[in-house]
Amino acid sequence: MQTLIVKEANFSEMVMAIHGKALTTSLKIAEYFGMRHANVLRKIRQVRDECPTEFAQLNFESTDFIDKNGESQPMFKLTKDGYMLVVMGFTGAVAMQIKIKYIQAFNWMAEQIARWNEMGEEAQHRHALKVAKSEVKARIGSKLMNSRKREKKILAMEFEQILSLTQPKLLFSE
Repeated sequence: MQTLIVKEANFSEMVMAIHGKALTTSLKIAEYFGMRHANVLRKIRQVRDECPTEFAQLNFESTDFIDKNGESQPMFKLTKDGYMLVVMGFTGAVAMQIKIKYIQAFNWMAEQIARWNEMGEEAQHRHALKVAKSEVKARIGSKLMNSRKREKKILAMEFEQILSLTQPKLLFSE
């Protein structure tokens, strides 16, 4: 029996969250599948060009990255659907294991995004109640108005923290 060697899968490196969407890049696909990036780009362009325009626009984003020589190079960001279409043709037992890891990574990131959004909504609701109570204090009398002035600054800082919770953390690796 042959032993399969599959690169260890760190979901947070395989996919990322950008504007509430789970994405991967052509660079990551090349890295995990052990392919040359130029070959992955060619495959992505081939698949993209065969797709309906609207689907291609939603699932394949052409962008650039700076290589180790400081030069701008082409790259693609792909959604789960775009990724699935591109790697369908990759064959072999190792490729199958990597495809499965990527699917798990996309699903994991979708769960993370949903959890961040849920946490953010709950925190925003609690914050809105605090703001409403504080505003009522300001209407009642001058002593409470001074209290409201102090609370207003604290509430503004809390709101900034809530907003940071709702945005996924960007992970950069070298």
